[in-house]
Amino acid sequence: MSTFIGVRNFTLKLLYRAIRPLIFLMDPEDAHYKLKKVGVALGSNPLSRSITSMLFNYNHKSLNTQVDGIDYRNPVGLSAGFDKDGELTSIYPSIGFGLAELGSFTGEVCPGNPGKRLFRMVKSKSILVWYGLNNQGAEKISARLAGTDFGPLKVGINAAKSNLTPEFDLQDSIEDYVKTMRLFKDIGDYYTINISCPNTQDGEPFVDPDNLNALLTAVTENRVEGRPVYVKLAADLEIEEINTIVDCCMEHQIDGVVLTNLAKPSHNQEYVKDELPYHKGAMSGLPLQRISTNVIRHVYRRTRGKLTIIGVGGVFTAKDAYEKITSGASLLHMITTMIFDGPQNISEINRGLVKLLKEDGFNSIEEAVGSRNPLPKLKAVDDEPEVKDVA
Repeated sequence: MSTFIGVRNFTLKLLYRAIRPLIFLMDPEDAHYKLKKVGVALGSNPLSRSITSMLFNYNHKSLNTQVDGIDYRNPVGLSAGFDKDGELTSIYPSIGFGLAELGSFTGEVCPGNPGKRLFRMVKSKSILVWYGLNNQGAEKISARLAGTDFGPLKVGINAAKSNLTPEFDLQDSIEDYVKTMRLFKDIGDYYTINISCPNTQDGEPFVDPDNLNALLTAVTENRVEGRPVYVKLAADLEIEEINTIVDCCMEHQIDGVVLTNLAKPSHNQEYVKDELPYHKGAMSGLPLQRISTNVIRHVYRRTRGKLTIIGVGGVFTAKDAYEKITSGASLLHMITTMIFDGPQNISEINRGLVKLLKEDGFNSIEEAVGSRNPLPKLKAVDDEPEVKDVA
């Protein structure tokens, strides 16, 4: 069966390579919305979902994993930022995803940043994003998704602060997050509190420990029983800032962290410099790969594996995915591989994970988590040497 799936995926890969030049002739944001319409159509009825599943899906029992009391059919998920209004949940299981994080959703309707805001960096295998949290707002989206049966898909609700003004007000910002949490209290399987969007007008104010403590206090007061809460960190933080945020999460009994958001070019050297198309925004994909994995390793060791980690950034192959898992990530998010390699790569990554688990003698994803990142035994975590190249 695995051989058949491999041949199927290779054939689809060749087909995608043939049509990708035509897709890349379109403006990136226009291409995204046109292909999103295709996804909505494919997810609209059982027949098209079944056909899509035959073409793209893959299941294996060794990929089944439980994280914070939630059972996932596999650890490979869609990252927030792709489905900003939560419109494609019906088709995600058919292309192989075990989970999908929707949003970011904000308390108020957000138009996002003006002008061109999505750019391909082909040589760097990256997308430069300058969206600015455009979405229809938590009220409208939650009303549409209320009562939805997501089937085998596990759904994360990514909550962010409305990007409407350059002026930061702590209480208004906290109320914005809480509004989204309350509106989605009966929708989805977990929350992600996004404090790390690199494209907002007022920056990243919750890196400040006092602001973060106030936010997490409110988040804890409004959490739903049985619904894990994660915090998404930026990619360009100093090691001391990472430690402060992670320690605060531990103090407030937050379930885990998402590592990491997009990488700003000003804090990154892992892209083709003459390819940078715009002076604002942040990069997905390959430029983020090593940075996010280094942060995963550090946070896993600092917390001694007590915080769940969702790894994000530069996952293009099963080897990439496995590196993040064995570094300490229990789940994964990705987007860029679908754009550059095609949607069949989701099942190919899952298929490859099964092989890698077997090679290492593991029967499950849980057994592999952190297996190549041994926890410190004799010294305090605070005394660890600094991690290089995390920003």
